[in-house]
Amino acid sequence: MDIEAPKTRHTLIRSLLRRYGAVKVTIGVTLIVMLCSLVITTALDFVIEHELSMYATALSIGIPLILAPGFEYRSFHLLAELDRAEQKLRVLAATDDLTGAYNRRHFIELANAELARIERYGGKLSLAILDFDNFKAVNDHYGHLVGDQALALVSNICRANIREMDIFARYGGDEFVMLFPETDEAQARECLQRILLRLEEAEISCATKIHPRVSIGLFTFNTAASTLDELLYKADIALYRAKQTGGNKVI
Repeated sequence: MDIEAPKTRHTLIRSLLRRYGAVKVTIGVTLIVMLCSLVITTALDFVIEHELSMYATALSIGIPLILAPGFEYRSFHLLAELDRAEQKLRVLAATDDLTGAYNRRHFIELANAELARIERYGGKLSLAILDFDNFKAVNDHYGHLVGDQALALVSNICRANIREMDIFARYGGDEFVMLFPETDEAQARECLQRILLRLEEAEISCATKIHPRVSIGLFTFNTAASTLDELLYKADIALYRAKQTGGNKVI
């Protein structure tokens, strides 16, 4: 209890700072301190003197009003800065620098949590692996900077065409992975086909215009493949088939 109580208060203050900012929280806390000071002073006056002292009342309001804001604002401002820094670090630890997608480690954490939820409560789940067609050729002919632009472009298009609840990550190199909670094969395939269409419309300008092409392997959760490794393996097999049959398609 001694450890958890400060953590709870700390979390509450951070939540208020995120929502209202240091200035508004300082004003709110100052008003609360003034009210508490006034109530305590008034109660003591009635208990000890049996009357209300206007001088004591003025002090009970004036002292918190003068002293509290400066100390509180500095503390809340520093706490808000610390909270923003910690949030930024959490984002950096979970995302890929180049593409802005989740990184592999964070994807595995989220995917295993989703599988555990389904195992407990039931539900649908689809997983897709996306891989560039001829990405090595793009790097070799146009340079790694153009290759990086292509990766970032694909990531942006994918993230713009999935739901907030879906999980999109760079799995390694030119390979991305997508997890679709509560989604059957037909729904996932519709989303992936839309992504392929958006990619066909997109282009990277360098010495010539490049249209990124990708192959996608899709697998939908069932009792025959209940672990993340098994899901990835099944999706990878579908990806291999997509590449072997010409690429730029979903299988």
